[in-house]
Amino acid sequence: TFKMDYKARSFKIQDVLAKLLENFASDLKEANEKEAKAVELYDTLMESKNAEKSSAQDALAKMEKETGARGMSREESASELDALTTQIKNDETYIEQVQK
Repeated sequence: TFKMDYKARSFKIQDVLAKLLENFASDLKEANEKEAKAVELYDTLMESKNAEKSSAQDALAKMEKETGARGMSREESASELDALTTQIKNDETYIEQVQK
């Protein structure tokens, strides 16, 4: 029969597994910290970009109102010019009639 003393060799394997677990745990911790920083940076960036977008939309809305007011003013000016031109023609006609 084959009889030898048993030597426990699993201690090295257990040490390797313990070191792997420690490495994985530290890598996970670092990855979670990086992710938290990235999320915080993203939130800050999105907040500033949304504020920038909002101010740009407000400026655009004001510009549209101003452009619309200019258009109305131009239309009003054109109609006033037509009315004054008609009034001048009528006045000239009246003056000619009075002089005759």
